[in-house]
Amino acid sequence: MKAVVFDMDGVIVDSEAQWKIMEAKYFRTLAPAWTAEHDERAVGLGVEDLHRFLVSEFEIDLDKQEFLEHCDVTARKVYRERVDCAEGFLDLARELKHKGIKTAIASSSPERWVRMVVERFSLTPLLDAVVCADDVGGKTKPAPDIYLEVASRIEVPTSECLAIEDSSIGLLAAKRAGLKAAAYRNGSNDGQDLSIADFELVSFSGLSYEKLISRLRR
Repeated sequence: MKAVVFDMDGVIVDSEAQWKIMEAKYFRTLAPAWTAEHDERAVGLGVEDLHRFLVSEFEIDLDKQEFLEHCDVTARKVYRERVDCAEGFLDLARELKHKGIKTAIASSSPERWVRMVVERFSLTPLLDAVVCADDVGGKTKPAPDIYLEVASRIEVPTSECLAIEDSSIGLLAAKRAGLKAAAYRNGSNDGQDLSIADFELVSFSGLSYEKLISRLRR
């Protein structure tokens, strides 16, 4: 593997859990039939895909612009105040850079949300590329476009890239693009079917490039 590509939400930062905490009441107000199953089905969706999901699943009249503005307000609280960087992530990213392994973010979130995380945790020196929903015309996961764009930017064949994802939607996107993929169990995604992953991780702590490759070869 010549590159490791990280999903952002639920992998680099614990934002999936924070979104569930902050938006539970809002979603149940919009759709009283909203359940924990819908929480799991929404994991990994881009914000515009989430709007489409709400409208189609619950047959509600939900103004798209108002919904996006609401999510932007929540996002600023989530990414600027509430999230923590995954334990061990920064050490792993530094080691990968030291070894000359390319690193990138592949996120279905809007660029303005991703930028808040990159700036808050000073990730720019550790990354060779950042690709988000805006860069692929909204063709977000499970479509392969985000991962194909990452591979193009870092000039590494997808077959030589490892994706790290916390959702079934993200894993499917990576696999469709031809990447190997690791499932990241973050403590709040036990309901996700991650069986298509090549292997699972439960922490970045103590993880090295050699250990990643060892897991991939098993």
